[in-house]
Amino acid sequence: MKKVLAIILSALTLCSFTACSAGNETLTAEEDFEVIDASKLPSKVDLRNFEGKNYVTPVKNQWYGDCWSFSLAGAAEISYLFENDMGVPAGEVNDKVNFSEKYISWYLFHGITQDDVVKGKVRASQAGEGFDLTEPDKKLKLSSYLIGGPFIHNSNFFGAGFGPVDESVTVKGEHPYAYDDSWEGEWTLPLNAEYRNAPEAGLIRSSKRLPNPASVSSDGKYEFNADGINAIKSELSQGHGVSIALCSSHPGFNSANRAAYYTGDDQPDHAVTVVGYDDDYPKENFTFINANGKNGEDGTPPENGALIIKNSWGLTDYDGNDPDDGYVYISYYDHSLMDPLSYVFEGKSKHENPNFDQYDLMMTNWYGSTDYDSETKMANVFDAEEDENLYRIAYAVGLPKTEVAYEIYKGVGDDDPSSGTLLEKGIHRHTREGFYSIDLKEEYALKKGDKYSVVLTVKHSSDDGSMTYTEFFPYSTEFYEGMTVHGVINKGESYLYTDGKWSDMSGMKDDLIDRAYSQCSDLLEQDKALPELKLKGKDSFAVDNYPIKAILSPAE
Repeated sequence: MKKVLAIILSALTLCSFTACSAGNETLTAEEDFEVIDASKLPSKVDLRNFEGKNYVTPVKNQWYGDCWSFSLAGAAEISYLFENDMGVPAGEVNDKVNFSEKYISWYLFHGITQDDVVKGKVRASQAGEGFDLTEPDKKLKLSSYLIGGPFIHNSNFFGAGFGPVDESVTVKGEHPYAYDDSWEGEWTLPLNAEYRNAPEAGLIRSSKRLPNPASVSSDGKYEFNADGINAIKSELSQGHGVSIALCSSHPGFNSANRAAYYTGDDQPDHAVTVVGYDDDYPKENFTFINANGKNGEDGTPPENGALIIKNSWGLTDYDGNDPDDGYVYISYYDHSLMDPLSYVFEGKSKHENPNFDQYDLMMTNWYGSTDYDSETKMANVFDAEEDENLYRIAYAVGLPKTEVAYEIYKGVGDDDPSSGTLLEKGIHRHTREGFYSIDLKEEYALKKGDKYSVVLTVKHSSDDGSMTYTEFFPYSTEFYEGMTVHGVINKGESYLYTDGKWSDMSGMKDDLIDRAYSQCSDLLEQDKALPELKLKGKDSFAVDNYPIKAILSPAE
């Protein structure tokens, strides 16, 4: 029985899980990642000097409104360098990787065309999917560099195997992904497979949405969330870069110390990369002087502590005297710290340029979720495009405190994803919502045309400890003038198992849009803490296939 639809936009909490069963076999669930106890964290971490090595790339300078791509690329660079042991001695410049913000900004907001179709990445059946900026581009061809949006976009983008692409990559002897250092540069990129599917520098393993350090009480007032700060500190201490949004247009800035502490209620308007933290950073360093020569109201935080962030405004001279180094200290108690996102990247692997079987290429804004009392499963069915070996699956988790049981079947029959031969099953626990990839226990050989499935049984733990079966699906909305968004769901791709039978997702599309629009409208009206989103009506909503992927290596 269906219980409730929830749109995933809220802060997260920690939880515990127990073992559960998949089929008739009891399996012990594997943890998704390590969460370090706050009491065991060091008092200071700076990834510019982490055990004597620098894992942070140089400060960059954005030309347009795409701070979000700089924030995310900067965090991805840190994780990639750390996972591949590519640090340089502290004090030296680390330019071993330079992920292209131009590539991210352009292709994330320009949807899939027929020319993008390429074996192993984009299927012809998905052409037309994604954001369409045809009309805005007619007025301003650089519109994709002026759009902000939820950070979850980028997790989906990297998770689909698109990038991150290094600016050094060449196509036809040129460097098309370099972020031009002038207004007059060439900012457009061709919409075809040769450019969109350029060799990526590394594969993402996971991307976790962390709790917001700045939470909001039921009466709309600011509340400090220690879990949010501790989660960021935990990720940084493991070498994982973190991106975060904050409010930059405010007077709460001590230019002499390059220290910011905002106490207003404006929504975040900027995104930056967190490179470290310092529990002992003096709270007095944040005190600023207003235009009247007096301490600004609420200008000093209640306690010591600061995040160290890398900005994307170049080496800006903030105080009118000494040139800035591009880094700023942000108080743990800043009222605008929202949407922290961390990355873990692939280390050295024997699988180079893997294939992706996937149907969710819309680049979602958010995920909708429906809870059920009875057993519920989601599945994607694929046919192998060539002889290849299945070695990994990946999926998005739309809720915190989630347990995912997976099953892999080969030789699947029509309209029954759980038919055929069971190859493998297992269970994984995920404390945070986000994107996760799971290495299978074995590699499974597939011949071209083999029909196989990835089946997920997802359970969500409530605050009272009860578990419910959960279905979650991607949805997006038009949030930029003239933009349209399209989701492509074809028959035979995604299935939902509930009430003892499988249903094809292609027949559920209209119902999913109705539910997503209704719930999103109510939530945005009720929750004043959410970023402003002017809904254009139900027709501006689109939903996509279940976010379940298979990752394969071409057979030798």
